[in-house]
Amino acid sequence: MKKNLLLILLLALVSSIYFTSCVEDGNYIVPQGIGTEENSKLNALLDSVSNGQIELKTINDLKSLYVSGNEPLKITSNIIVKGYVVSSDLEGNFFKEFYMQDTPEDPTAGIKVVLNLTSNYNKYNFGREVYILLKDLYIGETNSGDGVTAIGGKISPTDVSEIESVSLNQLENHFFRSNTTETIIPKSVSLAAVNASDIGTYITVENVLFPTNLEGQSYVDPTEDFDTHRKIQSCQTLGYADLLLETSSFASFANNTLPTGGGYINAVVSNDFGGDFLVLVLNSVEDVFMTGERCSTLSENDFPTILLEEDFEETSGEISIEDWGNYREEGTQSWRSYSDTYSQSIAARVGSSNSGNSSTITWLITKGIDLDTTSEEFLSFESSNSFANGSNLEVLISTNWDGVNANITSAIWDVLPAKIVSDGENFKNWVHSTYIDLSSYTGTAFIAFKYTGSGNVSFDGTYEIDNIKINAR
Repeated sequence: MKKNLLLILLLALVSSIYFTSCVEDGNYIVPQGIGTEENSKLNALLDSVSNGQIELKTINDLKSLYVSGNEPLKITSNIIVKGYVVSSDLEGNFFKEFYMQDTPEDPTAGIKVVLNLTSNYNKYNFGREVYILLKDLYIGETNSGDGVTAIGGKISPTDVSEIESVSLNQLENHFFRSNTTETIIPKSVSLAAVNASDIGTYITVENVLFPTNLEGQSYVDPTEDFDTHRKIQSCQTLGYADLLLETSSFASFANNTLPTGGGYINAVVSNDFGGDFLVLVLNSVEDVFMTGERCSTLSENDFPTILLEEDFEETSGEISIEDWGNYREEGTQSWRSYSDTYSQSIAARVGSSNSGNSSTITWLITKGIDLDTTSEEFLSFESSNSFANGSNLEVLISTNWDGVNANITSAIWDVLPAKIVSDGENFKNWVHSTYIDLSSYTGTAFIAFKYTGSGNVSFDGTYEIDNIKINAR
């Protein structure tokens, strides 16, 4: 009898230790297979979609409901969203979150999901098709204004402008895995072309390398407690494009030495903690393929023909340059001449701060550039800001605009993959755009710098541009 009692107590103790170690802090292992109950719940959910009781939204639809910097939005309607998991916390570079995108290949949108579950790769593995029932969950940001739209479970009790993780109790009623795990094909994007629309998606970037000054360094700076940003570059015909690779100090590969060769990487696109600039985040060091030769690039000396050059040194007041346009689509603010104290030069400047305008859209458009006289052309410029605060600057090109202001908005304008100063950059600094390849365009082209702001203090910042140049050969 005593032996049986001892055995029972021993089994109870083992069970207690097992469950405590597995469940504490939401850190437990869940088999990747779908159980009968979970499968039945998903089928019932999809039946509700089929009969119109619940509406299936795309990730793009969902993200359009929220504006960065606003208070979180509680979803009160019966809607669900479907996505495919593209991040993994297996190597510790993600924590209590995963990213999912709308399709396994060529995604158009991605979104972050924050949940109180560590080692979530066991349940939401890479490529897993996931449905989220959104009613009573929140859409917002975990760090207000960081530009990364996320799905969360509640409003932060310490900051009502931010959301916190979906709880383990909420997971059971809101998150549904299907039996499908897709092969995720990373979207090929040039480093210079990575932009905010790629946030939350899984991409591949070719012809990349780490600058030579990082040789011998590890992914994480040993003096950093949290994240380290390492510059990566990609060779263009003329010059380099660059971006930052973000690695957590808790990543298993934090102390690995950066590769010295060249090649490609696969990564998830996100923003840094403050939302000041785009970053790439690795799932694993195995997504780094830089064992080949380092690429090389040319310099401006190899492109001696100058098709356009403007430094604004001869301007004053409202920008008025022969054959250029300075057009106010909305609001009262125009591009104006600006003397920069720190660079000791004159630049072009626009901003909607204190304008009183509910909306500001202003275009600065170059004269027409004949692209048929040369075979390769590259645009470059520099940009700076003063508390850009969510206002936006785009660089566009059109080959079908007729030069008439009234027809600007009806012309076709392509967005160029220029690097533009981020909100968080020091106002004294000027950022080079990298060299933007215009060689695929023919005929007469117009380059436009389009500013968008508003009377909202979160979207009323100021931008400056200078040293616009087109090199060709």
